[in-house]
This record gives sequence, C-alpha cells and structure tokens, in this order.
Amino acid sequence: MEDDAKQFIENLESRFGGPVGYRTYSTWFASDEGKIRDFGVFIYEIDGVFHFEDFERKPSMFGFSIKPRKNTPPYVKMEGSFTADAIESITTVTKANAQACAQGNRMQANIPPAGGIQKIFSPLVTRVVIKDGPTYFFELINQKEFINAVKEDSDGRIQGV
Repeated sequence: MEDDAKQFIENLESRFGGPVGYRTYSTWFASDEGKIRDFGVFIYEIDGVFHFEDFERKPSMFGFSIKPRKNTPPYVKMEGSFTADAIESITTVTKANAQACAQGNRMQANIPPAGGIQKIFSPLVTRVVIKDGPTYFFELINQKEFINAVKEDSDGRIQGV
C-alpha cells in the first residue's frame, strides 16, 4: 500500500511538474456548485497551486466488494484547483449550512461563521471562498495545518485566516 501511495505522489509530481509540498485529506467535500463528496477528497499543493480530487469508492462489506444498486449513477471523477492568492476568505461554518448551500437551499454569503455553541455541538467544516469563483467546503483532518499552508503561499493576505 505504501508503494501505491508513493507511486501516486510521483505521478502527481510528474503531471504538474513540481514536488508536492503540502498534502492532506478532507473527509467530506462540498461546493456551492452543487457538488458533494461524502467520502472526501485528497488535497495537495504543488508550486503554489492547491489541487483536490476524489476517488471512486466501491461499496464493500467486511472487505468484500458488493455489487452497486442498479439506480446508482456512474462515477464521474471530480478535480479542481485554486491558488492561495485567489482565496478571498477562510472561515469555519457548520456542516449543515455547507450541505444546504451545496444543495442550493442557502447562499454561501448568508452562512455565518460558526459560533461558540455551534463549535461545541455541531460538525464543522472549513469554508474556502474563491474571489469571483466557487466556494468550497472541506472537512479537514487538521484545519490549522491547511491554514498555515495557505498563509505560507499567500504571505498572510487572506481574510479570516
């Protein structure tokens, strides 16, 4: 498995022409463009560009593959990227608000940052607003690490960081 991961990283470095600087995993992903990935995305930075992509997840039980339901739509790979300079703001919001935004039931601009009680009792995600672009919601394993990587690439010019 470790060899597969090393091979994957080498392929990314070859594809984008530089070393992977920062990498992490988001256990859940959504965007205000209607995309939701319940099994998350891999996020990595190469030469100041943050890339993210998902992977097909085949259903299984106890390690055995299960045949998908007939009405299950075919998997379509999702990839995206943004630069630190393109980020307008980074804030923490509730996952419920992020989900509502991704489903078209709430505008991202109307989602307030998570408050004190929400931070204790609600699942939280990191909202990344791109200038004149989409808004992404990441359920990051380590939000502080992500923010530090963004700060490093943006020289601290981003609001809410």
